[in-house]
Amino acid sequence: MKMYKKVACIGILILGMSIALANVGYAQQNGLEDKPYKQELAAVEGKLRTGNIAGAIEGLDQVLAKYPDAAEVYYAKALLFGQARNFEVAVPLAEKAFELEPKNMLFANYLVELHKGKGDLDAAIPIVEKVIVSYPENASLYREKIMLLHASRQSEEALVFYDQAVSRFGNSDTLDVIKAEILVDLDRKEEAKKVLEPWVTKNSGIRQVYSTLSYVYLDKQQAKQAIQVLDKGLTQTKDDLLYLDLADAYTAGKKDKLAFDALKRAFESVTVNYMDKHRVMFTLLSGKSNFSLEQIQDLANTLVLKHPRVADSHVAKGDVLWRRGNLQEARSLFLTAVGINRNHIDAWRMLINVELASNEADQAIAHGFEALEANPNNAMLLYFTGLAYMVKDDTANARKMMETALDNSGEDNTYLQSLIYAGLGDLYHKLKMSDVSDVAYEEAIKLDSTNATAMNNYAYYLSERNEKLDLAEKLSKQSNELDPSSGTFQDTYAWVLFKQEKYKEALKWMEKAVQSSSPSAVLFEHHGDILFKAGNIKEAVKQWEKALSVSSGTGIDIEKLKSKITTKRYVE
Repeated sequence: MKMYKKVACIGILILGMSIALANVGYAQQNGLEDKPYKQELAAVEGKLRTGNIAGAIEGLDQVLAKYPDAAEVYYAKALLFGQARNFEVAVPLAEKAFELEPKNMLFANYLVELHKGKGDLDAAIPIVEKVIVSYPENASLYREKIMLLHASRQSEEALVFYDQAVSRFGNSDTLDVIKAEILVDLDRKEEAKKVLEPWVTKNSGIRQVYSTLSYVYLDKQQAKQAIQVLDKGLTQTKDDLLYLDLADAYTAGKKDKLAFDALKRAFESVTVNYMDKHRVMFTLLSGKSNFSLEQIQDLANTLVLKHPRVADSHVAKGDVLWRRGNLQEARSLFLTAVGINRNHIDAWRMLINVELASNEADQAIAHGFEALEANPNNAMLLYFTGLAYMVKDDTANARKMMETALDNSGEDNTYLQSLIYAGLGDLYHKLKMSDVSDVAYEEAIKLDSTNATAMNNYAYYLSERNEKLDLAEKLSKQSNELDPSSGTFQDTYAWVLFKQEKYKEALKWMEKAVQSSSPSAVLFEHHGDILFKAGNIKEAVKQWEKALSVSSGTGIDIEKLKSKITTKRYVE
């Protein structure tokens, strides 16, 4: 799989379909000068300009009542419903327009687009076939049929029709790129290679020749050949999108600096689509690269510079800054993002999160309500606003928000439901509703078997209550397997083992936790307790003294801690 520019042949093949259909013949299709309903359509346009969609549709219906064969009017009405993604209404309207004027490429194109929007590619094929009958010498229509056949999982039929197209029009790099991409999808890469290599020799000007061939080389672990092909492709096509392929090739060749340089060139290009850059940034932020946060920051800076009016650019940069510990700069970028797009749920979520990390719970709550005003009843925003109330120790409002979040989370969104149940588990524990808390944690883990935080918290609270210690050990061990670098999880596991009187093993895990975690009163106290039970009383007292020195405002039992230090003994 390609890291920066994955080949997705079906998507690539469909992409060009509308262009060919729209550009063949019928240049005068929109001429309405001689139409008797010209004035009525002008009135409809006026209603659309003022946002009166219902009035516009009513006006079109009135025209159709008088002129039932007005193909342009069916098409116009289909456009309105298609833009609203109401395919059930739009498709029959577009079909009527095409039926009335079967040689109208504009109508044919839109009908194909509607079927694509519905995901019904099979229904689009007969439309293209009808247009081919009208325009049998148009090579682009043959290409469209090949692409549609392959996209609808009729790849062998597509290859047969490819042969027919070659017989009629001769070989071309455009046709052979399509064939090669089909062969790649069918895992017949050696055949694809043989199809494409001659076009590289002939200096083809089509980007996909070089992109697809490089993919084949990389699949065969031939990074050097892939780099050579892409270098030539950049020279011949001047298409900067190939820099993303080149980054893949350099990464495969373990040349990370050159891979980064190639990505930087793509990000700086004004011709590379924003969505391609955004997809790369998403991959990088998912941790799927060897680049440093500083390098990713460089790319994010470029993204904002080149696309300042796109909210996701600011979110990406803010995310990197957050990871680098620059919370206030990150907050500023998230604020910019929600200013651009108030419906950007992730931007609001990150803004609230970074404010919680900055101990600004009041700001987080305020922004939570502002976000919910723009996105009413959004479960994610309700959940994070509930977290903000928990930080404020306002359990009543936290419970209200969390339970409302659960009510609005939807049956299919199990990941979010798991987060909410885990949050409710924490909240119910705080409210001393242990039985309900346990049920919430169990539901969280049932919904998401990778929810390590739910496992850790449930295990810790069970150990604190000296209940179900076998289950606590199992859950805590699993949470550490899911996240082996978490000092918090290691501390919990050490504490569960301590409660099971497995002191030697508990000490081993506590020492791991000390190395992995920032110092805290709880960690120091637990370390001291375990050391005492392991027989090292002198070092235990030192750890208790450390705990006392940082205990202010932590909620830890200071009197019990002082008693441990004074008596030099463990106190339950």
